Amino acid sequence: MADSPAPPPSTPTAAETAGQLRLAEQLLLAHVENTPLVVTEWDHEGRLSRWNAQAERVFGWAAAEVLGTKLLDCPFVLEENRELAERLRADAAAGQARSVVTVANRTRAGALVWCEWYNSVLHDAAGRPSVLSLALDITERRATAEALALSQARVRTALDGAKMLAWDLDLVADRWETSADIPDFYGIERGPDYTSPEQALRAVHPDDVETVLAGRRRAIETGEPMRYTFRGRVPTPDGRPRWFSTRGQVLRDGAGRVVRIVAVTSDVTERKRAEEERETLNRQLQDAQRWESLGVLAGGVAHDFNNILTVVLGSAGLARRGLLPGSPAVNYLDQIEQACRRAAEVCRQMLAYAGRAHGSGTRTDLPALVRESAPLLDIPAAHATVRLDLDDPLPPVRADPAQVRQVLVNLVTNAAEATGRAGEVVVRAHAAEVPEGTSDADLQLAPPPGRYVVLTVTDRGPGMSPEVRARMFDPFFTTKFAGRGLGLAAVLGIVRTHKGGIRVSTAPGLGTTVSVYWPAAHDPAPDASVPVPAAPPTVAALVIDDEMFVREVTASTLEEMGFAALLAADGPSGLDLFVRHRDVIKVVVVDVMMPGMTGDEVVLALRRTAPTVPVVLVSGFTERRLLKSLGPRTEFLQKPFHPEDLMAVVRRLISEC
Repeated sequence: MADSPAPPPSTPTAAETAGQLRLAEQLLLAHVENTPLVVTEWDHEGRLSRWNAQAERVFGWAAAEVLGTKLLDCPFVLEENRELAERLRADAAAGQARSVVTVANRTRAGALVWCEWYNSVLHDAAGRPSVLSLALDITERRATAEALALSQARVRTALDGAKMLAWDLDLVADRWETSADIPDFYGIERGPDYTSPEQALRAVHPDDVETVLAGRRRAIETGEPMRYTFRGRVPTPDGRPRWFSTRGQVLRDGAGRVVRIVAVTSDVTERKRAEEERETLNRQLQDAQRWESLGVLAGGVAHDFNNILTVVLGSAGLARRGLLPGSPAVNYLDQIEQACRRAAEVCRQMLAYAGRAHGSGTRTDLPALVRESAPLLDIPAAHATVRLDLDDPLPPVRADPAQVRQVLVNLVTNAAEATGRAGEVVVRAHAAEVPEGTSDADLQLAPPPGRYVVLTVTDRGPGMSPEVRARMFDPFFTTKFAGRGLGLAAVLGIVRTHKGGIRVSTAPGLGTTVSVYWPAAHDPAPDASVPVPAAPPTVAALVIDDEMFVREVTASTLEEMGFAALLAADGPSGLDLFVRHRDVIKVVVVDVMMPGMTGDEVVLALRRTAPTVPVVLVSGFTERRLLKSLGPRTEFLQKPFHPEDLMAVVRRLISEC
């Protein structure tokens, strides 16, 4: 038997429908009363027609106190929000279906509560509009957001003040967030999307990109803190590199996978510069200590050798006087004197390196001196062309012309040999000002602050490695063959004596530039020179020297001039002889460097009783600086000296009597 069809569903009765509607309304009311949202409704006349329990809890007014109130009269609406409320009511009347606003409202207790209002326009069967508003209390969330924003602002301010950039790199999304603007922090161009880590590498110097990537890889592979230092692509305004240091940590998820890198990058340019300046100062201090030690040694050796050479040269000169014309011994004496003079030149270079080569200190026109010295700058062995590029006029410098010329020739010789055939050496001169606090890694000898005339010698040779550069001013150091002498070492000593400076800029393949800073003269030029009269006859001479052979040679020379020589081995003995034979002593020859009482102290003692007695100061060092303090009629003679040199000085002094 076939199944009978199912009976059609029965139509609910009016009572059932009414019951279902009441149940639905009860459910809706239950939801409205228990929701965490404020629920309000405004009828077509703009009066409050619904006020749920959450509204009472949030604002504090019971429904009976506010129902029937128009929007602008509601106590929870702030005065400053009345214009906004009126606009929202007008928009609803005009048919705007939805709106969302965030405003502050007032509670019954007078406190402020921040709410997000979600407004919807409804229409009844007659088409009259009403407004259903749901509000969420966001006071705590807003306070938290404001506190977070303030904290972030404080962190950004602190990071900016410390020249630091905090960043968070999402390795999964390959994006990163930073606490500061990338172009502002690194000084790079705007345009690229720097939220991409690949684009952000444009801020790194090309030579240091691999350093940055290697630092990140190492941290990811080992889990150790990330640390690396790199240069920025854009330098500082003065052209020097900007340095940055990064420190950070790798973060992993629950499965141990690397997902983020959180780090801080600091601008350490100033610290780097301070470290470089400190290293430069330490190097200069070490060099100064080394120069002082070698200078003491060189000065001592030169002093002793000058005494020996004075005896040899003086004895040879005296021996020549006793020979008959045409004697074969004359040639041997010539060779002895030539060898002594060459040895004396080595001693002078040693004294220059030791800083004891005090020149005349006259006012020198540097460009004119360079032009006059042009014939000396032709280096046949190198076949290099020397080009002069001299500013003119320049302030005069207070320097010994012979020593300036020695510096020039030594520097040009070195440059020409480095340049080689068909090369060019450029000699420049210009004025410069050295300000306070100047520090430069290229300074071999830092000049004091002041005005200078700079002599610069530039070649386009192979340049120098840092190792060679560090030793270029060492005595007898050379990259060619042994025994080249004291050329650059003497340059260093001469410039140090003149209180100047030396700057060396060089690198392999880039040539070398050596700049010598000569202090500009400030005193006016003298109006006239003092003529030197001829020498009159003599009576007796006093010789004071601690070296016996030097005393004997000096005495023999003076005796050749007709003096009766009185000899003393030290200052006190010499002063005693002078007191006892004051009437017959017409000239005093005294060594500067003596144990106990030095030569200048002897002269000062003599000047107290005999202010006009002629005095010749002799020394292996160039002690002309003493003459100003020792009164008139005092001359200096450097050892070793030829007898004729001593005779000429004595004649000149005696002629002034």
